[in-house]
Amino acid sequence: MTECHSDLPYNFPTPRPLVVRFSDLELSSDAGILLARQAEEQVQVCRGLSACIQDWRDPSKITHNLHQLVSQRVYQMVGGYEDANDSNVLRHDPIFKVACGRSPSVGTDLLASQPTITRLENHIGKAEVAAMRSRMVDGFIQRYKSAPDEIVLDIDGWDDPTHGNQQLSCFHGYYGHHMYFPVLINEASTGYPLILQLRAGNSHSGKGVAGILRWLFWRLKRVWPSVRLILRGDAGFSLPEIMQVCERSKVGYALGFIRNAVLERKIADLLERARLQHIQTQQKARLFDDVYYAARTWDEPRRLVMKAEWLDQGPNPRFVVTNLEQPPQELYDHFYVQRGGDSEHRIKELKLGIKADRLSCSTFIANQFRLLLAQAAYILMIAIRQAAHGTQLATAQVERLRLLLIKGAAKVTVSTRRILVELAAFCPYAQEMRQISRNLSQSQSLKFE
Repeated sequence: MTECHSDLPYNFPTPRPLVVRFSDLELSSDAGILLARQAEEQVQVCRGLSACIQDWRDPSKITHNLHQLVSQRVYQMVGGYEDANDSNVLRHDPIFKVACGRSPSVGTDLLASQPTITRLENHIGKAEVAAMRSRMVDGFIQRYKSAPDEIVLDIDGWDDPTHGNQQLSCFHGYYGHHMYFPVLINEASTGYPLILQLRAGNSHSGKGVAGILRWLFWRLKRVWPSVRLILRGDAGFSLPEIMQVCERSKVGYALGFIRNAVLERKIADLLERARLQHIQTQQKARLFDDVYYAARTWDEPRRLVMKAEWLDQGPNPRFVVTNLEQPPQELYDHFYVQRGGDSEHRIKELKLGIKADRLSCSTFIANQFRLLLAQAAYILMIAIRQAAHGTQLATAQVERLRLLLIKGAAKVTVSTRRILVELAAFCPYAQEMRQISRNLSQSQSLKFE
């Protein structure tokens, strides 16, 4: 008699008895991790991070080298497994084992367990974090075929709530909870994250940014002396020291600026004209102008672009401090406002797609290392998206790329001649996977123009 015991019992009617069981075959739910492994072959971000770590272990007792440990952790983040605890199950997964250079055979060549991953995260020191940060910028530079004429950098921060006794987790009055306050600096057109810096939860938006920018500008201009750099950010970054760093480094900037009583007087006439225009047309009215303004803490006046906008709900004035020369409306509409969508979109991908906000280690440095691992995972996903050029996934978000490409079932068979990975016969995005794999195998296809 046919055995009809089911691991997952269902009670809806079917033409024949429905039996659902967990297979004993060597199967994986994340076949697309091999795409991330192919991306790593080109961008070498995991290898770069591991090269910055000084191995502290007894050589005679090492089972997993540092490159395998870092790669395993990053690939898990790509697959949506942000917790170190997930390693205890995924260490048996044949696809993850292949991606990390191990044999996928059952019961052999296991990947690292959670205690090993946790020891790695808690071993990292400040010097190694600084070296990793430099490697990330070097990776960005190496992806250019030739020296670019202009690079626009977006800077933004976000609140990362904490729920334990993490070091430097502090209460922030504006956000109203205990948190960390990471800051992201990314290249605007590609979204490539150059800097992902962790900060204490009670930091001001612009705290510690001037030193980072000074180093970043120096690093980029040392390689490309003639490149034109431009920094965009919201009002939290319009601090005197940040603008001074930009000016001394000959870097353009367009930063939001918080209004005050002086600026309200300067924009009053323009805002009145916008109000009258709104009354006449019953449509949103927008007028632009610029003035030179010197705050009390500034050494000299700076150009301030003013937007006088009148809506049905009332006035909506905005200010941007800049050293760029475009006409006011052109600078605001066609350059500055692009920052909001771009930088916030990158942060959304990091938080929702990579789970970069999962910083639950007890020490600050360990959480900074986790942020760097998330940055590496994001870089691999950007490489996959770039390789999807010409397909319907060319502009897909990280979450969608994972759902459609990474999360795919595969059967892995090991023989004396080969490792055979069999994907689903009815995979709906098989053509896209073929195209991405071909592009990833061609290193020049991943270069920035």
